[in-house]
Amino acid sequence: MRRQHLAKQPGLVLLLLLLPLLLPHLGAEIAHTPLSSNRINLEPLEESQEETHLLPPSCPQRQAYEKMLNSIDDVEDLYVDVPVHIALEHRQKKRFVLKLNNSTPLTILFSMPVARQIYYNQTANVLRLAKGPTLGRLILPCALRGQYDLFVQARQGGALKLEAQAKHPHQSWPLLNHTHRIQIRTQNRVRKRQLIVKWERSKFDYHAMHYCLVIQRTGTLSSNTPSPSSTTTTTTSGSGQDFASFCEAVYAYTRQQQQTHSRAASGPCSTGSGNMLDLVWSRAPKRARHLNPRHSLHIVCTGARTQQQLRGLQPNSSYRLQLFGVHQRLQNLTLTLASSQVHFNRTQPTALREQALSLLKIGGLHGVQVYSFKVPATMPPPHFIRYLLLPCAGSEIRVKLLRQHRLVANVGDIYSPTYIKLEGVTPGERYLMRFEPSNEDEALRAQKVRLALSSERLFRDLAELPENITVFDVRTRCTSTTIAWHGSPDERALSYCVIVFNLPPRSVVDYTNYCMDFGALRITQHKNFKYIRCREKQNSSMDKLETETILSLTPGDSYLIYVTANLSVGKPLPYQTLTVHMGSQCMDVESQEQPEYY
Repeated sequence: MRRQHLAKQPGLVLLLLLLPLLLPHLGAEIAHTPLSSNRINLEPLEESQEETHLLPPSCPQRQAYEKMLNSIDDVEDLYVDVPVHIALEHRQKKRFVLKLNNSTPLTILFSMPVARQIYYNQTANVLRLAKGPTLGRLILPCALRGQYDLFVQARQGGALKLEAQAKHPHQSWPLLNHTHRIQIRTQNRVRKRQLIVKWERSKFDYHAMHYCLVIQRTGTLSSNTPSPSSTTTTTTSGSGQDFASFCEAVYAYTRQQQQTHSRAASGPCSTGSGNMLDLVWSRAPKRARHLNPRHSLHIVCTGARTQQQLRGLQPNSSYRLQLFGVHQRLQNLTLTLASSQVHFNRTQPTALREQALSLLKIGGLHGVQVYSFKVPATMPPPHFIRYLLLPCAGSEIRVKLLRQHRLVANVGDIYSPTYIKLEGVTPGERYLMRFEPSNEDEALRAQKVRLALSSERLFRDLAELPENITVFDVRTRCTSTTIAWHGSPDERALSYCVIVFNLPPRSVVDYTNYCMDFGALRITQHKNFKYIRCREKQNSSMDKLETETILSLTPGDSYLIYVTANLSVGKPLPYQTLTVHMGSQCMDVESQEQPEYY
């Protein structure tokens, strides 16, 4: 019966016959077990099982690694800052295993030329992300935590010295120890859930520096808070602390991406670790980047651009911005440049400074600009605020003043320098100011306005303009014109400047611009400049009218004339502009030449 049972299983009989012949080879194989199997693995079994679940053998990324693993059965441990000396024969293959506990720049030095492949976490081939020369060394600007399998093949026989260093070869760059201050500026567009981030260009090799922006959503404002003063912040998924290095930020970002894809219905093979690294290093810079609302950490590399538009932000949230520089000529050496905290809850009004002539935006595609001013607590306390408005491009605008969301003043038809006096103010009160075009036809021209405000009777650095700022055309001849204007009521010493510009022939465009720089040096560089003449104020004038005759004009031409009032120290203020058209056919053409003014 036993012989009949064995006859029915010929495979078992063949195995029993070959077992004595296989025992010596099996013992030799056990004696030469690779060093990696004798290591003490401190990682729990559950973590290794989870990693196997995230990267099953059926993944295409894993298949390339398995192919390399099957062709090499000689393995050696590799530790940071511990050189390895090994003799290799021609075309001999060797596998080195390196485990990193922290994300850090990694430099691997080779003493002889070898062919190499390096895999991260048994999946991602990160050789194409390496920087530096092909033979002598291999540089990973950011080596993330995990296991690295380095496969080498000798191109010639000899002794190989291999060393892994957890540092960047240019970490001793002298400029890294210098003080480097860069300011991050932001602009909230809460209605469109957009944030515009701008920063200054790096002073360290600005021609070779690229930038990466790390965005963390650190907290959300509670919805049941009764007032902004009692607002509390509830921490969500972010810690709100800056990363120690860019590599740590990349590691946290890739871990977040892996956890998201592992929970997706498409399965864990849809995205591997190699694609995760590509999200940071290989994405082309874009002017605008949409942030995934389900993620709390984002990395956006902008290339050489110094501004970025972020979309999809969550209202009533706090974001931590951290800016890193990536040196393109030093193997992607990364350095921390600046960091900032942004509360994305509402657009903050721009604070105005007293006694300063500021250039302000009226509006834009994102909405109406809002400006605020807090009445100073001085002694004696102020009782009024004076506003001076100079609409640019001669546009017609309207201004609204609000206090505690209540309208206190509404002034329209402002198309020339205008004063507004607000009475009955109290120290400590804050007033809001909004500009808007007077009508739809003025929307294209009404873009900017100059504004100065003061709680004193006079502006310190600006001359006082009269109530009537019209410039009159008294008499115009073929080659000359006489103009007049009301004198300034300012008792301080001041002067007047008459500035003349040529106008293009047969032009119907208004070239008035009250916001230009009326300094003598800048005016003379204007392409349409004719001449400028300045003189002191006439104190003997009984009717307080100032006159000036402009000579050496060309018959048939048109001119734009500015009159400015100037203090000895400060900025000039213009009167209302005057346009004169010279006659082309005149009977009283003067025969004598008249000198020009310069």
